[in-house]
Amino acid sequence: MVKKWNCTFFGTLRLTLLLSVLHGAGGELLFVCVYKYSAVMESLGLAVAVLTILYALPVVAWFRTKYWAVLVFLLVLSPLGCLLFLFIGGLLFPAAEDDLGAGILWFITTGINLLSVVLGTLLGGLTNLMLRSRRMLNS
Repeated sequence: MVKKWNCTFFGTLRLTLLLSVLHGAGGELLFVCVYKYSAVMESLGLAVAVLTILYALPVVAWFRTKYWAVLVFLLVLSPLGCLLFLFIGGLLFPAAEDDLGAGILWFITTGINLLSVVLGTLLGGLTNLMLRSRRMLNS
C-alpha cells in the first residue's frame, strides 16, 4: 500500500501528513509517560535518541522515490500534529485544573519531540542520500 502512495507527488504528501500525525501521537505518548512517571524525565537523552531512531526509520523506508524532498513539509506539519494531539490528549487524559507544571511539561516534551522529528528527518534523509549515491556508484 505504501508503494502505491510513493508513486505520485500527492501520494507522498499523504504519507508526509500521515507521518506528521504519527509524530504528534509520539509526542503525546511522551508527555503522558513523563507526566505519569517522573523517572522518564531523568533519561531525556535516551528518549531523544530512541525517538530520533523511531522517526528516522519510516523516512528511510517510505521516502526513497524522487519526491523525497517533500520531507521539508514534514518539519512544518509535525508541529500541527502535536497541536492536534494536544487537544485530543487533553480530552482523553485531562490533567488537574490547577496543575501549572503540566503546561510547562507539555512545552518541554513538545520541544523534545520536535527536536527528535528534526533529527530523525535529517538522519533518514541523509541515510537515503547515502544509499542512493551508493547505488549510483555500484551501477
